[in-house]
Amino acid sequence: MAIKLDIKSQLPQATKWTNQHTKQLPFSIAQAINASVQGSKFIAGSKQKSALNRLAGSSRRYLDRPKPQTQKGFRATIARKATLSSTILTKDKPYSRERYLGGNIFGGDRQQKYDALFVKHPTATNIPGNSRLVPTRALKRDRYGNISKTTINKIITAVGSTNTSGNNVFIGKPQGGNRPAGVYRRERGNKLSALFIAQSTTSYSPIFPAKKEAEAAIQKTFGLYLRRQLQVNVNKEIKRKNP
Repeated sequence: MAIKLDIKSQLPQATKWTNQHTKQLPFSIAQAINASVQGSKFIAGSKQKSALNRLAGSSRRYLDRPKPQTQKGFRATIARKATLSSTILTKDKPYSRERYLGGNIFGGDRQQKYDALFVKHPTATNIPGNSRLVPTRALKRDRYGNISKTTINKIITAVGSTNTSGNNVFIGKPQGGNRPAGVYRRERGNKLSALFIAQSTTSYSPIFPAKKEAEAAIQKTFGLYLRRQLQVNVNKEIKRKNP
């Protein structure tokens, strides 16, 4: 015994449903990408953690006391239905985060932005131009472990000074002894205090798996957002055509 079912009468409705969803698919995918990468401003009410939010949080786990500007140092391009892609980049305004974040994410050589101020100073001697200057404990740091611009500027201003009150700074290798090249301050009594020690730039290993962290956030939210927005957009289209 066999029971034959005829569903031909349902095919027009199924085709209509398929066409409706196919038409709205590119726009819905773009919305889901943007919400997964950048957050709720692209899908109202979305409360899942975006890729950018996850990068901000994970930076505190992988980096040493990152500043808020570093934690929020990522931006992303907007996905369009014609392209269906978004790229996460480091912010470049009001200043570039690439120098710091790029080295931690991809590895390679990394210099501090103030290194060139010293190693390329007209009075610098016996310091290779690609040296990295490592600050000593003699320098005060902020709560994030960084040397302030004000401190750097004061040291640069004091380079070559003949002041005898502790503000006489020179760049190079001290004569006598076996002290390394660096930035030194002459204290009272002709005592030398090392401010920075010059080291050859080395290749750093990546320590911040930003790609892995961003992908984890997207994998968690993209499917959810796509299903939601596809249905929302199809319903809007149906209402528009059948007011």
